[in-house]
Amino acid sequence: MAQTSPIIRFALEVFHHALENYATESPRHRKMAVLGLAQAVELAVKAALVENNVPIYEKSGRTIAVHDALSALARHWSLDRVEFHARLELLVDERNALQHRYGTVDDVSLDYHMETTFGTLRSVLALEFDTNLDAWIRDNVAEEFWTKIRFVESPEPVIEEPSAAIVDKRSPTLDFIDGFSRYERRVREAITPFLHEGQRFSGSTLDLMIKALSNANKPDSTLLAALPGVYRLRNRVIHGDDIAAEVDVKLALKVLDDAVDRLAKDVTNEVLDGAVRANARRLRGTRLPTRTEEAQEEFSVVEGGSLPD
Repeated sequence: MAQTSPIIRFALEVFHHALENYATESPRHRKMAVLGLAQAVELAVKAALVENNVPIYEKSGRTIAVHDALSALARHWSLDRVEFHARLELLVDERNALQHRYGTVDDVSLDYHMETTFGTLRSVLALEFDTNLDAWIRDNVAEEFWTKIRFVESPEPVIEEPSAAIVDKRSPTLDFIDGFSRYERRVREAITPFLHEGQRFSGSTLDLMIKALSNANKPDSTLLAALPGVYRLRNRVIHGDDIAAEVDVKLALKVLDDAVDRLAKDVTNEVLDGAVRANARRLRGTRLPTRTEEAQEEFSVVEGGSLPD
């Protein structure tokens, strides 16, 4: 149990402090948040090893490096690698850069490291300490902090519009990243019924949405023209080429609100199914192929001929 292991208790205490720093808008707090996230993950992994009688000390008396700890935990879980292993190494490297090279961290990078930490701690706490991370956060962290963190899951799933990501006293950049993630989650949920069992969507959500919305009942030309601009803003923000202004974020998230609303109300299952198939085949344009056309193409490729008239 998380209540009895001194290492995991301290890991959660450090994580708690990291969450408060994450939710506080200043470069200094962002740096402290990264230090806390890296330490919390390292402590949690070592706590899991100790609970399973796996030594964490070397002959020198020093604890093992985080890379070796992750490898040991993977062996215990019968995995080649724990999920997020490579990203955890990146988080530790970011921590080292801040400590030893006096670096800085931006909102986008911090959001990335927070996602890594949440994914790792959820697994460790659930598998080794019978603890639900999200419930622990809601019970122990002040609501004014955890409501600003998009990775904290609600007890009951709530469908929210992308614009619901706008939170007081949080940077517009994080609001935008949060809102765009909600939008893409809504899109992926909508297309899940049209994927083959075990298939994962790996295409462009922009291409998919343009295909779907262009073939909706009464296509909205204004929305179709605005949607690519939101993706361009996302790319500029993610790659550090732009700082999202509050007014731009509100306008962009309103476009995403309209897009998911039209997707739910005006796009038929037939159209959405066709958009998914066309996107998977990397077909250009907005025209959706018929099943007959697809069969014709598949026959031509496999047999080197054509279907009879």
